[in-house]
Amino acid sequence: MSDQRRYPSLGAEFRVRRHRPVRTAIVTAVIIVLLGVGGWSLYSKGVRDGGYHERAASATESHLRIQLDELRGRVAELSEENTLLKRSHQIDNDAIGRLRDALAEREERIAELEEELAFYRNLVSPSEMQPGIRIRRLSLVAVPGDTRSYRYELVLTQLNSDDTYVAGRVDFSIEGDRPDGRATLKLDEVATGDGDADSKFRFRYFQTMRGRIRLPASFDPIRIRLRVEPSGGRVDPVEKDYPWNSLLSGGP
Repeated sequence: MSDQRRYPSLGAEFRVRRHRPVRTAIVTAVIIVLLGVGGWSLYSKGVRDGGYHERAASATESHLRIQLDELRGRVAELSEENTLLKRSHQIDNDAIGRLRDALAEREERIAELEEELAFYRNLVSPSEMQPGIRIRRLSLVAVPGDTRSYRYELVLTQLNSDDTYVAGRVDFSIEGDRPDGRATLKLDEVATGDGDADSKFRFRYFQTMRGRIRLPASFDPIRIRLRVEPSGGRVDPVEKDYPWNSLLSGGP
C-alpha cells in the first residue's frame, strides 16, 4: 500500500510508495528458478532424444553397410561365374566345331575306303586273281568353266599271297597332235598342282591317285598311256592305253 500526501505550501502533489525489496527479490528468484528448471528439462529431453536418434541412425547405417558389402560380394561372384560360363561356352563351341570337322573328314575317308574296297572285292575273274599289280580304273572329267582342264583318278590294285607292300612309279603320258606333228606330254608338263600329281605309289592292296591337268591350247589329245613300274623286280610292270574320247564319255 502507498500513502499519498499533499503539501499545499509547496504547490505540488506527491505520491509516496512503500518500497519492498525482499518481496521483489523472492519473486525474481522464483522466476529464475522456474526458467532454469524448465530449460534444464528441455535440454535433458533434447539430449535424450538426440542420443536415441543418433544411435538408431548409427545402427541403420551399419546395417546398410553390411548389406552393401554383401551385395558387392554377390555381384563379384556373379561376374566371375558369367566370365567362366562365357569361356566354357566358347570352348564348347570350338570343341564341337573341331569334332564336326574331324567327323566329316573321317566320313569322307570311310567313303573312299569303302569304294576302294569294293574294287578289291570285285576282283573275281581268273585273270585278275593272279598275283600282281593291276590298273583297276582310270577316269577323266572336264573341269567346268575351263575347256582345257581335266581331273583324273587312277586306281591301282594288287593281289599277293604274303600281304607285302608294292612301291614304284606311274609313267603317265598324253599323246596327241600339234600343228607341227605328233607330240607326247608327260604328267609333270601338264599337272597344275591341284591335287596329288605325284606319280609315285606305295600300297598293300589298293591306292587311288588323283590330280588335275591342263592341256596347251594347240594340243589335240588322242590317248593316255599308262605304264606302272614296280620297283625291286618282284612284280612285273603293267602298261595300258586309254583313248581320250572314250575316257571323257565314261568308258573304261
